[in-house]
Amino acid sequence: MSESRGAPHDNDRDPTHEEFESLAASYALDALDPSETAAVEAHLDTCPQCRELVDSLRETAVGLSEGLETPPPAALRDRILEAASDGSDATPATPATPATAEEPEEQRLPRRPRRRAVLAGGFALAASALVATGLVVARPWRSQEEKDIDEVLAADDAREYTTTWRSARITAVRSPSLGSAVLKVEDLPAAPSGKDYQAWTMESEGPVSAGLVHPDDDGDSRTLLSAGSAEGAAISLEPAGGSEQPTTVLASLEYS
Repeated sequence: MSESRGAPHDNDRDPTHEEFESLAASYALDALDPSETAAVEAHLDTCPQCRELVDSLRETAVGLSEGLETPPPAALRDRILEAASDGSDATPATPATPATAEEPEEQRLPRRPRRRAVLAGGFALAASALVATGLVVARPWRSQEEKDIDEVLAADDAREYTTTWRSARITAVRSPSLGSAVLKVEDLPAAPSGKDYQAWTMESEGPVSAGLVHPDDDGDSRTLLSAGSAEGAAISLEPAGGSEQPTTVLASLEYS
């Protein structure tokens, strides 16, 4: 019977960024089998972004372990090693003594879960620990624009200019030292059918398009603007795809 072309073997190729999300936590905790570890390390050799993610997860794991100096029971170590031993679902050569009726249910060692279940469970456990402790590991493959936006917002000389339109709050944050600004919108209603929001940098010679604005489900969006010689920023409602010049300006902000 032929195999489905849509489901290649996991070991046939290195993990992509998306697939690495389900492998990073297990790799950081040394919980992958040798073939998986080799594939991940081959990916890390050529991907500094994923190395940054693994380093962050390892640092977080170290932080979570602080204050937990009490050694685990010896029996727990033996059970973990037995569960992690390489043998897939095959029956051991020397079968373990069957559980008796008096043996507590939680002491019965389950069969080793299949690889996908191990990865999903391991990643979920690590993610739960990070959330529970308030620690967040940033995705290292954010776009350069997102990094530039964060830099503007954190700049020492950043200054905010705010206005409103209907239920929306519209803010321009400008950093003269960086020559850039960020146009932030909050609670912006969805654009009508056949329309798009568009951001503008207001220069002395006239408005210059900064691209379309696509708010998320909460009506929020951030757009990076050039502000080296800009006098302000604006947002308008335009025909789908945008316009060369603004036709319906909803809000404008003047830098002072």
